[in-house]
Amino acid sequence: MLVFGRRKAQEQEPPVPAVDWRDVRRFTIGRTERSIVHGKKPQLGRLGVRVPRIGKEVHTYAPCAYFRTDLPSNPVDEPTLYEDVTAQRILCAVDGPVDVGKEVHRSVRDGEGRIIGTIRRIPSKNRMVNHTWRLDQPGHPEVAGHSKWSLANNGPKGLALRGLESTLNGVLEIAAGGDNRASEGRTLEWKAEDDLVMVSKGIPGIECSIDVSIKVGWLDRRLAFAIAMVPDFPTP
Repeated sequence: MLVFGRRKAQEQEPPVPAVDWRDVRRFTIGRTERSIVHGKKPQLGRLGVRVPRIGKEVHTYAPCAYFRTDLPSNPVDEPTLYEDVTAQRILCAVDGPVDVGKEVHRSVRDGEGRIIGTIRRIPSKNRMVNHTWRLDQPGHPEVAGHSKWSLANNGPKGLALRGLESTLNGVLEIAAGGDNRASEGRTLEWKAEDDLVMVSKGIPGIECSIDVSIKVGWLDRRLAFAIAMVPDFPTP
């Protein structure tokens, strides 16, 4: 009865209050409002950009922007975020892909339709060592996303050690009775020159689709949100 009572109380909790998107340092995309440690089901709300706050017993995910519907496919079908839960005020939107030479560009616009930045995809001959995403924010250096295999993050010795580490981890996982590599999200470090701007990790198979940590104050949060909405992110 105690467990049932706790679950009932959780279901009756009001929605987690929204927070200002300008102050976000970490966010996910999903519907989870609250989750209780060791609880069976989370409390769900509107699909949106959410700020996680991890507590001992309860984890909350405060919304800071919303999608028009609650459908999981919405970020792909309509890459637009709204400031309000009724989807009346556009916060930002991502244009469709445009070929510019060998690159593919997607402009990011604010609620007035003005371009605030551009997401670029650069062709790569070797996807193992060259990540292909770039982010342009006017007035700031180009931001490039690098995986742990990228040459920008590793010299030849570093890449060799990464390969050895990956092989050993795979052997240990299989020896332990399984191989969970397929369920692991892809982690990227986004850098402007030598400065770490943000870190993103895909989270396949659960309510949240991506976890992003922003490391600098100057990054326009709407551009970080836009990257999370690009349909073929984080798969290169």
